Amino acid sequence: MSNKACAMRSLRAELLRALAGVVLAAACAGGTFAQDAASAPASAASTAIDARAARVESAVDKLRADPLLSGKHTEHRLRWKDGEPETKKKSDEVDPSLLKWLAEFARFVNDMSRFLLWGIVVVLVALALVSVRHVVQLRAFRRAKAASAVSHVRDLDVRPESLPDDVGAAAWALWQSGQVPAALSLLYRGALSRMIHRFQVPITASATEGECLELARGRLESTALRYVTQVVRAWEANIYGGRTLSLAMGEALCTGFGQRLDASAPLAAENGS
Repeated sequence: MSNKACAMRSLRAELLRALAGVVLAAACAGGTFAQDAASAPASAASTAIDARAARVESAVDKLRADPLLSGKHTEHRLRWKDGEPETKKKSDEVDPSLLKWLAEFARFVNDMSRFLLWGIVVVLVALALVSVRHVVQLRAFRRAKAASAVSHVRDLDVRPESLPDDVGAAAWALWQSGQVPAALSLLYRGALSRMIHRFQVPITASATEGECLELARGRLESTALRYVTQVVRAWEANIYGGRTLSLAMGEALCTGFGQRLDASAPLAAENGS
């Protein structure tokens, strides 16, 4: 549409230029004609020439004033607006508010990471203090419990320091030398001491042999409980019944002490209680 308007204006300018050329040619021709007509009256010819020259000058001034013939004019053209450059420009530009939000978010994450780090440190320190306190209380409880444990059961000394390091070997030496009651007494005392201090069996000072076996149930393994039962029955048969026990039985009871009571672990420790 704009190209067509420009073409029309250019055509009009060419026509006006041609018309100006014709007028100027006519003016020159009129001047020549005026010179040739010297025979005409001088006053009439002069008047006609002045009027014609004035009209020519007026026409030339109008042509010069026309913006289309002056060589300088203003044109307004309509063109379709291309949206791609604007879109690209907008896409290339970064929103300042987005940059500000990202900076604030990074600052927030930094502050929160410090807070979480110190929180984790505080929690770990608190857990360590609680664990230490629990261990201290547990040890104090065990010491108090050991201190409160009975030292004698029916006049039998069951303190660990009152027994030899190897109870089985010491009892077997007594048995071989013919001191069977002393050997059985040592085995029984050792069994009571192990049950009280190693297996945490709540034996009282006045507990009988049967009560000790009942209290040991659930605290000793089956093999350890069976061995203690054999020691108690041998003790009762010899001390209370006056029965003579064989050397083979003595050897089995003495050698089984370390295997059944020293090597086996308490059930309470295995169950985590």
